[in-house]
Amino acid sequence: MSNQFPSPPHDPQANQANQANPANPPSGLPGYPGPAQDPAYGYGYGYGPVVPQNMPGVVRAAQIVVWVLSGLVLLGTIGIAASGDPQTAGAATGVNLCLLVAGGFAFTFKNAGNGVRVTCIVLMSVQIAFGLGGLASGNPGGLLGLLGSAASVILLAQGAAGAWFKRPRTH
Repeated sequence: MSNQFPSPPHDPQANQANQANPANPPSGLPGYPGPAQDPAYGYGYGYGPVVPQNMPGVVRAAQIVVWVLSGLVLLGTIGIAASGDPQTAGAATGVNLCLLVAGGFAFTFKNAGNGVRVTCIVLMSVQIAFGLGGLASGNPGGLLGLLGSAASVILLAQGAAGAWFKRPRTH
């Protein structure tokens, strides 16, 4: 019986070994590096892509920015109301309402789905418009909300944030 797999022509030792013992197949043939044999692939049978286990830094940074802005709005509104001008305090709350709602959503970033991320991006985009309106009317307090909202939108729009909010959940 002859060997059906000839040795590579550049390996004279393998040619001699295969001719001496034809029951051994040549060692020069590559193996199949499929997903069942190669654990380096992120996708195997029944497995999806590797999901992040800890909240990424961009999501944590967006969460902190939204919390700080919401806290500053609350403190400012309380201070304005305490000074005896409830109408201005109400106006400050109304202009920053999107920011306050996003601050509430920021508490759910650890377990929330992609809908919360999209909602926060939309709310912060509306807050950017309110900040631009405040700057146009000469209110310098609108600058802080404008910059913080822009930072939040940029952070939440990154790929790592999308991967975090789209990850599969365990119930």
